[in-house]
This record gives sequence, C-alpha cells and structure tokens, in this order.
Amino acid sequence: MGIYSGIFNEQTVRKYKDRELFIRYIKRVAPFKKNVLLISLFVLISTIAEVINPLLVGVAVDELSKINRNIVVATVAGFGYLLLSLIIWIMFFFQRREIGKFAPFFLDKLRMDIFDKLQEQDMSFFDKYESGRLNSRVSNDALDFGNTTILITDTIGNFLISILTFGILVWLNLTLALITLASVPIILLLMFSLRKLARVISRAYRKSIGNINAAMVESIEGIQVCKNFGQEAIVSEQFNETNKEYFKTGFKITATTHMWRPLLETVSGITLIIIVYFGGHFVLRGITNPGTIFMFILYLQRFFRPIMVVALFFPQLSAGMAAYERILEILDSEPNVKQNSQTFIVDKLEGEVVFSDVDFCYRRGEWVFKGLNLRIEKGEKLAIVGHTGAGKSSVVKLISRYYEYQGGSIKVDGIDIRDVNLDSYRRNLGMVQQDVFLFSGTIEENIRYGRQNASEEDLLQAIRAVHAEELIEYLQDGLQTKIGERGRGLSAGQKQLISFARALLMDPKILILDEATSSVDAYTEAIIQEALEVLLTDRTSIIIAHRLSTILNADRIIVMEKGKIIEEGTHESLLATGGKYGQLYKQYFEHQSLNWQPIRIVQATKSSER
Repeated sequence: MGIYSGIFNEQTVRKYKDRELFIRYIKRVAPFKKNVLLISLFVLISTIAEVINPLLVGVAVDELSKINRNIVVATVAGFGYLLLSLIIWIMFFFQRREIGKFAPFFLDKLRMDIFDKLQEQDMSFFDKYESGRLNSRVSNDALDFGNTTILITDTIGNFLISILTFGILVWLNLTLALITLASVPIILLLMFSLRKLARVISRAYRKSIGNINAAMVESIEGIQVCKNFGQEAIVSEQFNETNKEYFKTGFKITATTHMWRPLLETVSGITLIIIVYFGGHFVLRGITNPGTIFMFILYLQRFFRPIMVVALFFPQLSAGMAAYERILEILDSEPNVKQNSQTFIVDKLEGEVVFSDVDFCYRRGEWVFKGLNLRIEKGEKLAIVGHTGAGKSSVVKLISRYYEYQGGSIKVDGIDIRDVNLDSYRRNLGMVQQDVFLFSGTIEENIRYGRQNASEEDLLQAIRAVHAEELIEYLQDGLQTKIGERGRGLSAGQKQLISFARALLMDPKILILDEATSSVDAYTEAIIQEALEVLLTDRTSIIIAHRLSTILNADRIIVMEKGKIIEEGTHESLLATGGKYGQLYKQYFEHQSLNWQPIRIVQATKSSER
C-alpha cells in the first residue's frame, strides 16, 4: 500500500466481551441517571398513549357500525384519540429535549476522558499509535458511541410498545395473537444472525475510518517532502486505495444494516395476510366484530414496527460497541512510565544526575543500554557525541522521563526520579530540540507556554538573553504576531530562538540541548552562542550537538557507541588521545573550525603554481 502501509497494522483482536462492554456502559451512563430516568418516564407515558389510541379508534368504529349508534361515545373516543396524540407529541418533545441535555454532556465527558487519558501517556504510547488514528477515536468513535446512547433510549421505548401491544392483542383475540406470536421466532433468528455479522463488519469499518484519518494527517504533515520529490500523483493514488477500502467497508455496513428490512417486512406482511384471512372468517361466523379486527390490525402494525426498529438496532449497536471497544483501548491504557506510590514535590533541584547500571530498551530484547553508568555534576556542561544510534538522545529522554527504564536507577540530587512528583520534576527541566514545535497562536503565548504566569519583566529578560528582541522588532505586531501551525511563517532560526526563550523563561536547573543549533544559519548560530553563555550559567547542561561551537566550551565530553560510554574528557584531552573522538572530530567537526581549509584545494593550488 506504499507509504501508507504502516497504518494498516492496527490489531483488531477483541479484548472485551459483550457483558463487560454493557457493564462499562452502564457505569458511564450512571452520572446521568436523572436524565435517563426522565427520558424513560417520557417514553413510558408516550408508549401507554400509543397503546391506548387504537382502542379508541376501535370503540369509535364499533359504535358507528351499530344501528343504534351513540354519537357521543364516538365523539368522546375521537377527542380522546386527539388528546392522546397531543400527549404523544408533547412526550416526544420532552424526550428529545432531555436527550438534547444529556447527549452533548455525555459526549463532552467521554471526549474529555479520552483526551485526559492521552495526556497521561508516555512517549512509547505515541510511538505505537499514529496521530490520525488517535484523532479518529476522539472524534468519530466518541460520536458514534454517543449516538448509540440515544439509540438505546429509542429502542427501550419500542420494546415497551411491543410488549404492551402484544398484551392488547392477547386481550382482543387469543387465537390471532398466537398466530402473530408464531412469526416472532423467525424475526429473532434473523436478528441474531445479523448481530454477529454486524459486529465483524463494524470493527472493520471503524478501522477503515482510522486509516483514512491517519493517511490524511500523514499526507498533510509530509506535504513538503511530497512536493520536493514530485510525488503528488502517487500519494493521491495511494490515498485513493485507502479511500476505496473505506468505501467498501462503509458499503458493507450499510448493506448489512438494511438488507434485513425487506425480509422482516415480508414476514410481517405474510402474518398480516394470515390475520386478515382468519379475522374475516371470525367476523363472518359472528365470533368477533369488525371493530375488534380493525383494532387488531392497527395493533399488529404497532407490534411489528418496533420489532423492526429493534432488529435494525443490532447493527447500529454493534457499530457503537465497536467504537466503544476502541475507546476503551485508550481509556484502559496505562503509561509505562511509573512513579512510586509515595512521591513528593520538589521546588528547586540542584541538578546532579547519576545513572547507575541503567538498562533500557524501546522494544523488548533490543537493548539500547545495558548497565549504563554516568554521573553529571551539578552546574556541569556535558556534551554527548557519537554516531547516529549511539544512544545520545536516549540519555536525555530517560532524564526527561519520556520513557521507562527497565533496570538500575537514575537519581537527581541523590533522589530516585521515580520518587519525585513528575510535574514538579519536569518544571526543573528545560529542553530545546532540533525539530522545534510551536503552537498556533502568538509568539508571546508560545514563549509563555511553560510558565504562563511569568511577569512582563521575566518575559522580556528571557527574550533579551537569547537575543530574540531583534526578531520581534522586525515583526509588525511584535510579541502579538500570530504564527501558524508548527510555527508556520517563521524561519528555522527564528523558531529556534523562540524555543530558547521558552526554555529559559522556565529557569530550569537542568537544560537539555538536543542538537538545538544544527538547523540554524551561521548568523543565528553566532547569536545563539552568545546567548548560551547566559543560558548555561548556574545550571546543569546536557548538550547533544553536531556543531563544533556547541561543544568546544563543554566542561566534559563523553563519546557514546552502541549504548556505551567509550571515552570522556575535554576537547583537547580527547583529541590528544587520538581515539574515537578524534575520528568523529575529523568526520563531523573539523571542517567547522575557522582554521580549517580543504586539503585538496590547497594541493590543487600548489600544483597550478608550479
């Protein structure tokens, strides 16, 4: 399936049985029991009125068919019919109004529960789920499950109508009622055969919606790469395949929902013909009167109509429950990052970090670290270098508690980071990454993101410290300049300066620079180097860099390879040993030196002079 092949890897194995889903559903509806009870009351009143109405029609017909007819009785029956019809309409209005109060709040709470649960997850969770698929669960799945709640209230009313109506049928004529009852097993057989099929198709349909959303998000986020390589037509063709799959599953669920209606109507039609045939014989023999048969036929229609609604309820319920299963998969997810049961809040950390025999892997069995030991002194400027995949970023991800380590301990100021309240711990951390993420809004809102209550003076001081005031002065609206999604409208260097100001405003005791200057131009880098002198003062700094300028002044450099620290020291001492750092320096850093000259050019020049 091309670049979208990864989105089809979602597992569709059922984790929840019907009974568990139903119990979980009842618990979720419980806070809205007042609304549910009122809806049930309105449904009950409306149902009773609907059951009585045909009786009044029958009374009027019987009375008008007599030789000595009583117009008053027929008139009263007629007015009674109109009154009950008005009551049915009023009850329907109140029922819908109560649903209007209940359903939006139910859906709002459900979506907030899903959203809050997503905020609790660590980064391993988001490695597993694409953003488009998560968006599908918050929006589409929640909406479909919310609609199921409304569907259930309607079904309860229809079920009550069928039960009460059958009681009336028995009262009117037991023989005809038993003939009617004989058709019910056939209808139930069709209903339950539909139920299992609908469940399977509904799960496939929910998955296809997630695939559409995931493909759409991926296409939009990768639009620049797509255009760079001229792949618009191919991406469109691949999305078309995903869209066709969605169409196929949508067609299947629609067909499944409606394919049984003609069969059910056929069963009810045959039953009606049989009732008319036997009813006519009963009237001719004087066993019953025309009004009774007329009422029976009216009630027969009221008996089958709710049963058809209930039959069609199962595929719609299956769609809702399939959506609920996907929602529960999120709600029941627990983050891998675990803090101990008794944690305490820290105010200000000193910044000493110690790794002791730390084992870590992203996937089981694929170890990144095995027994890693590392001490970072408070206030130390530590630079980490190494080839891609050496484990540099994994070190800072563990310090930031983005992932859980499987063995050993990590301590900050002598305290196990699992014993520290996570929110208070992260308030002492500042991180600037290579791929800067800015939110839609103003520049000021983005700088204040981690400390929204900061004073105006602290805000301006952070901006001046990273020399971002020049950038802001050039913008027409200054700090109130609105930027687009992911900082659209700003250059890479401008976004980087804003991210520096954002990190500095938090005044972190531990500052992490994850290749933070690798995507900026030389002028912006020079500005940032000046700012770094201020940024790195009196705080522990961990620098992962591809720029020579960001590591030259480090107190210590560690060289990592395959998850191990193989060398450490200052820039000069490591170069003097002629080890791995020397090789890395020649590969990545030497050409960034102001004294560096390409050897081949020098030789070519000398050759030409001869």
